[in-house]
Amino acid sequence: MDQIVFFWVGENLSIPNYFVNSIILTSEKKFKIIQVTDFKTEEIKGVDKCLRTELPRDIMTARLKAYSLVETFNSKTIFCDADTLMINTFDFSKFKKGYHIMKRIKNDMINHNHPEHYPEFKNKYFMDLMPFLFGAIIINQEKNFFKNVYNICLKLPSRFHRWYGDQISLHIYYLDNKSKFNFFKQNEYMHIVSKNDDPDAEFNFLIKNKIPFITFKGSISKKRIGEYFNLMCN
Repeated sequence: MDQIVFFWVGENLSIPNYFVNSIILTSEKKFKIIQVTDFKTEEIKGVDKCLRTELPRDIMTARLKAYSLVETFNSKTIFCDADTLMINTFDFSKFKKGYHIMKRIKNDMINHNHPEHYPEFKNKYFMDLMPFLFGAIIINQEKNFFKNVYNICLKLPSRFHRWYGDQISLHIYYLDNKSKFNFFKQNEYMHIVSKNDDPDAEFNFLIKNKIPFITFKGSISKKRIGEYFNLMCN
């Protein structure tokens, strides 16, 4: 069965609840929903499987280790950020066997002093060091590569365990394994909601154009994900 995987730790379950409910509402149990987490976080209602393990304290290494637990060799699997909604069903048949990642569309300069000092980022753009988005990654009937990415991240300075380490490590792994990777277009599969988006107009456009996922970043998630989910229910 095709799989959708998300990572979540913590007591506040509102964001992953919206994601799981959006999958159920849109796909009618077409997918096996897998939550990866620690031993303290509650299981999200509606998931088909909850994989638990002891996790590092830092969020980047924790998510990479949790993702590495998922069996992908005999399944079609998409790993998604939890602050996401599925608004149109997702079709794996368009993806051949292998690894599929999304290239960035925007190429801003990285703030090398946020959220802490990253001297490696000074005068660098995202395309230079983090050209791929981590919000949706597909492994189609291939070995799970996240253990490799996790091991790369562990060798980076500890600040990368707290922030940016997932994207940096993915890029490093990609550079050594380019032939294994395919690309899919962000603007066809995942819309990143901004604080200025008009919910009604944006939602109708995305539904019409059959964009499967919308995702919310940072503080936007807490404020807007419920607003867009309510549009799904109307």
